[in-house]
Amino acid sequence: MPTVYGAGPGPQGNGVVQAMVLRALADEALTVWNGSVVERDLVHVEDVAQAFVSCLAHADALAGRHWLLGSGRPVTVPHLFGAIAAGVSARTGRPAVPVTAVDPPAMATAADFHGTVVDSSAFRAVTGWRPRLSLQEGLDHMVAAYV
Repeated sequence: MPTVYGAGPGPQGNGVVQAMVLRALADEALTVWNGSVVERDLVHVEDVAQAFVSCLAHADALAGRHWLLGSGRPVTVPHLFGAIAAGVSARTGRPAVPVTAVDPPAMATAADFHGTVVDSSAFRAVTGWRPRLSLQEGLDHMVAAYV
């Protein structure tokens, strides 16, 4: 699976999407490393749960192989962060926080600068599963959970 996002437990959350939602809610700028145009394939946790349920109905056909699961709809990190800022603004009525470019931290790895797009067409063909939530719908659900 690529980046799975959605509201999670605890203040530290479950990754960069949640961290940026929490930053936007705290009225802090969202930072993109060097204006990165890296693409990420994001799939909402509710869609992942539905994919797992679909596995139960198709266990025999799925057994014995590895299956890729993703939305197949890549988004650049700046676009993602802009959508987060806009979603928080729409929910709170406050102006959108800025999305700014910064130098990457020393802890950044080469993997942080490579895009991820997942082709889950084989899994879809066997199970009929499709992600239901668009990125904006998923972000709206997530922001609403934290507001």
